[in-house]
Amino acid sequence: MKFSLLDNAVDSLRSTYISLETLSELIEGHDHHIKDAILSLNHANELLFKYLLKKHSEYLVFKDLNSYMKAKEKMYKQQEKNIFEVAPGLQTVGFSEAIRRLELLCDIEVPEKLKQSLMYLNKKRNEIMHYEISLNEAELQSLVFELSECYEITVEYFSTHETYFEDMVAEARFEISIDDDPSNDPDVESMTEEAYIDWLEDNYNEK
Repeated sequence: MKFSLLDNAVDSLRSTYISLETLSELIEGHDHHIKDAILSLNHANELLFKYLLKKHSEYLVFKDLNSYMKAKEKMYKQQEKNIFEVAPGLQTVGFSEAIRRLELLCDIEVPEKLKQSLMYLNKKRNEIMHYEISLNEAELQSLVFELSECYEITVEYFSTHETYFEDMVAEARFEISIDDDPSNDPDVESMTEEAYIDWLEDNYNEK
């Protein structure tokens, strides 16, 4: 298993898309998909802002520069590949601080609408993560609209910073089932003719 910062973000963004698409197909049972979309969209954006910071300078991703430098020095000495292997308690910035650093230290502008949407969704995320959430029907519809709009703005914005970003989101979470794995096809040469005929008949009947 391997997830880069960008891979991780794109995976969460794809999860958001799947949840939103599922909503449009349901009559009942929306709630858990809305919850999943809120959590995954917040997660995706936080990681994507960190990714932009890292492209500029990795240290900007971390809250405290001195702690980062000490961990980096230790990582080099121990010849580790990941800074969290030597400093698991090292803290990174949240999305609000990441945006602030992007705009003030990297001269990268973030759309006002994206910031406003994320602030609203982050409040809902905190309600879900730390206590409870209760919405009437009008509030729920407003939330779903905000989720969809924020998703679209997110894809549009980060596409200006990462080549083929939309393609990456579309191709994320690609899976091959056991039944689809070509390595599971029979080795015809090692089978007797009778056994091979039986296998063909079984598969034909299943289809």
